[in-house]
Amino acid sequence: MSGIFLDRDGVIIRKAPEGEYVTEWSNVEFLPGSLKAIAALRHFGHKLIVVTNQRGVATGKIQLSKLEDIHARMKEVIASHGGDISEIYYCPHDISECCTCRKPKPGMLLRAAAEHQWRLPDCWMVGDAATDIEAGKRAGCKTALISGYPESSCPDAPPDLCEQSLVLAVSRILQLENAAKHSIV
Repeated sequence: MSGIFLDRDGVIIRKAPEGEYVTEWSNVEFLPGSLKAIAALRHFGHKLIVVTNQRGVATGKIQLSKLEDIHARMKEVIASHGGDISEIYYCPHDISECCTCRKPKPGMLLRAAAEHQWRLPDCWMVGDAATDIEAGKRAGCKTALISGYPESSCPDAPPDLCEQSLVLAVSRILQLENAAKHSIV
């Protein structure tokens, strides 16, 4: 079973405005199609792990208990729509702390892969920022960028695929995996 790493804000739920954070369950708004996309990945045998930077904990913008409540409720909603998030890893550190888990460093991905016995070259990292893609590449994963722009707008160090939404990215990932299974060796 292969693993899919998903960033949280901008991939599964709507990002807070610049400089702000999702600090309450009432702030959570699932992006169009994200619940369906997660359910599709589960249906096709993928395990999913969310990896998210949560600097708001370090800056005091959100209490750790509130963050964990948001994550527990997210998992419940996702499950009620046929999806499953195996685990949510988060980095609560500030940028200045130079931890090994804050993306673009691959610490959360490496830890999750070790704990779940995943082969990272078989995994995907799906995110909406260059830091997500860099973390995935550093870990040795295939990468998908949710950019909101056409593929031609992907950055200079491109991800393996670039789509406008999680739904489109999941569709492409499943197509690529299906083609690889049916290719003649």
